[in-house]
Amino acid sequence: RRRGVPTPAPVVAVAPPVASASATVLEVRAHDAPGLLHRIGRALDGAGVRVRTAHVSTLGADAVDAFYLTDAAGRPLSARRAGEVAAAVRAALG
Repeated sequence: RRRGVPTPAPVVAVAPPVASASATVLEVRAHDAPGLLHRIGRALDGAGVRVRTAHVSTLGADAVDAFYLTDAAGRPLSARRAGEVAAAVRAALG
């Protein structure tokens, strides 16, 4: 990160249900920084969801990640629960 150059705020979004029939897809786009994936992982753990798979990539200075989430029973999250999890990840990324 260069001094004096602001970085864009992280974007955390729940993908439409058609993205996966077996999990809820949470998309995270943020400026890449040390510990970014750790903060996301801790937020997901704290929210009590399971990560079925994660697709993590870095494009230039940005991280573009997709997490396929389920509840404890292995089902996709409800829309309300997915919104709560997205909010928890947003808070963790500050």
